Amino acid sequence: MVKIEIDPGAGFCFGVEQVIKTAESHLRQGAGLYGLGDMVHNSSEMQRLHSLGLRTISHSQLAELKPGRILLRAHGEPPSTYEMARALDIEIIDGTCPIVSHLQKKLKKVYDSMDRDVEQLVIFGKPDHPETVGLLGQVGGDAVVVGTREDISKIEPGKKVHLFSQTTMDPDQFRDVEEALNELLAAVPGPETGDVFRSDCTICGQMKKRKPGLSSFAGRHELILFVSGKNSSNGKMLYEYCKSVNPLTYWISGEKEIDPGWFQGISSIGISGATSTSKDQLESVMSHLERMTSS
Repeated sequence: MVKIEIDPGAGFCFGVEQVIKTAESHLRQGAGLYGLGDMVHNSSEMQRLHSLGLRTISHSQLAELKPGRILLRAHGEPPSTYEMARALDIEIIDGTCPIVSHLQKKLKKVYDSMDRDVEQLVIFGKPDHPETVGLLGQVGGDAVVVGTREDISKIEPGKKVHLFSQTTMDPDQFRDVEEALNELLAAVPGPETGDVFRSDCTICGQMKKRKPGLSSFAGRHELILFVSGKNSSNGKMLYEYCKSVNPLTYWISGEKEIDPGWFQGISSIGISGATSTSKDQLESVMSHLERMTSS
């Protein structure tokens, strides 16, 4: 008999879980609800929310929206979004993750208090990711965004650096960028590196736990099915890490993509997913596997 187990660390992160519960609560009231961008990078979950009545619009469509209610996703938004909504008499339901909201305030506080002639903000993140766009909005776009060690060439080495991170980034990659920045600033004549470099790893605690937990989980199974939307940057990162631990890892969006040929001679299967993958999806894949492997 094939052993099948769901990764106990998988499932929606806190921010996504909360915004989806908020959407469901408002949709049950029967009034119209718009979502500004996808609430989660998960096409199956978005289809489910749309079936309940959620209508997703883009930022460019916000200006055309008649007065109504709009739900902001967990990634957060720049101040300009709130300003436009108020001007259009649109009711905002703020689904920003509390961790992201706290980071936005922290970033703005540091920016407002620093001497911008000799200091600079650096954000470890993806320039086009909604969270990073929201963070940049807190400081009028006046921050350098880096995603790799190579990107630090964008930084002015003569200025003091305040480093923060998009909350959903890879902690290992953050440490790599942090190390590269230390090396760069140490090479600049003048004060000690500690005087010109302040680093704050603002990656979500849940994200920090995912890779160690996934490593243990993937290592105790012969084969892993990693369930995630293909447009999820978090999913891509965790899938690639999972595959580095267990080469027999397959990335699927749902049960329809499962190939029965993968399981020949396999006695242990693990099911994991991204922070944008629901427990319901993981359990659906598990039920499908149980039917496949018992026949």
